[in-house]
Amino acid sequence: MASTDKTLANVSAWISLAALAGLVVIPLFFTREDAPPAPAAPRAIPPAAVNAPVQPSPAPPQSSQAQPPSTTVPKTESGANAPAASPPAANAPAATAPPAPDVWTDAEQVAGLRECVRLLAPVAVEVQLDTPMRRGQCGTPAPLLLHSIGVGEKVQLDPAPAMNCRLAAGLARWVEKVLQPTAKEVLHSPIVKIIGASSYACRNIYNSPNLALSEHATGNAVDIAGFVTADGRTIKVKQGWGPTERDIAQAQKKAAEAAAKAAVKTKTEGQAKDEAATAAISKPEPKPESMSEGAEKKAAAKEKANLHKAGLKPGADAGVPAITATVGVTPANTTQSAFLKRLHRGACGMFGTVLGPEANEAHRDHFHLDMKERKSAGICH
Repeated sequence: MASTDKTLANVSAWISLAALAGLVVIPLFFTREDAPPAPAAPRAIPPAAVNAPVQPSPAPPQSSQAQPPSTTVPKTESGANAPAASPPAANAPAATAPPAPDVWTDAEQVAGLRECVRLLAPVAVEVQLDTPMRRGQCGTPAPLLLHSIGVGEKVQLDPAPAMNCRLAAGLARWVEKVLQPTAKEVLHSPIVKIIGASSYACRNIYNSPNLALSEHATGNAVDIAGFVTADGRTIKVKQGWGPTERDIAQAQKKAAEAAAKAAVKTKTEGQAKDEAATAAISKPEPKPESMSEGAEKKAAAKEKANLHKAGLKPGADAGVPAITATVGVTPANTTQSAFLKRLHRGACGMFGTVLGPEANEAHRDHFHLDMKERKSAGICH
């Protein structure tokens, strides 16, 4: 009987320790794979497991039934029995750390701010430092919002475009040396506002996956759609530039095609009539042997007069009336066009890339200015 009681006590202790181990193992199976590991909260150890004496394992009885193995519980610093460490589950997924976000290092941000101070100190601009932005190859460590350029004759940019400090300095010099002097000379009024300015955009050139990263992706380019003068006039690039060389060439081509079609149509429709009239008029009248030279000249003059009345000309092409192709598209000769084209030419020596309506259809309504560094001369179209 005593042996039976001791065996039951050992089984009770083993069950208590197994339950304690289960409290530790269970949370491991219900942890979300995508959630960061939370700090384990202290768990209360069941009194039965702490206070239960650990009995030595009795010798296995001589029977066919197997006895549960003995469990050894390590001691803690306070002397209490600590739960045994559970082995990792075979099917538990491995914890993966989330990818690190795209950020600029502190050194890169400090270097960017120092560069801003150096570039913007000589120019008059009103700027607001923006949050460093980075997304893959896009972004800049020290971006800013450019609100205005100049002091006495301040030029507003609304909304303020985001850009890097190098572009802001280049744009300020262009406003001072090209924009305002040209506006005063051509328009007789300074500029007070730049319209439709945009800069930072994380994209490739023309949003094409096959082309290189755009200068807009690093805040190194700005697009300008128009200007407002101090006396209230608005000059838009799209309306003020006038016909481009592409427009003129296309109009000439269409005019030539229309003239050719008209000539073919006229010849086809009036060929039979013209040929009959020409044959009747050109048929020589029988002249008597005694016709004098003066009479022959009179007959020739009469034939010429008849051809003229028929609207024909003597010769091989008498059946085809002459058609002159006229082109109604010519370069604009307006004050606004002269102003915009002078701004475009003046920018070409100050920026790495200058694109306008003459470049392609994508730039028909704005100027693209960027500070791209090039080994050779800048691009100007």
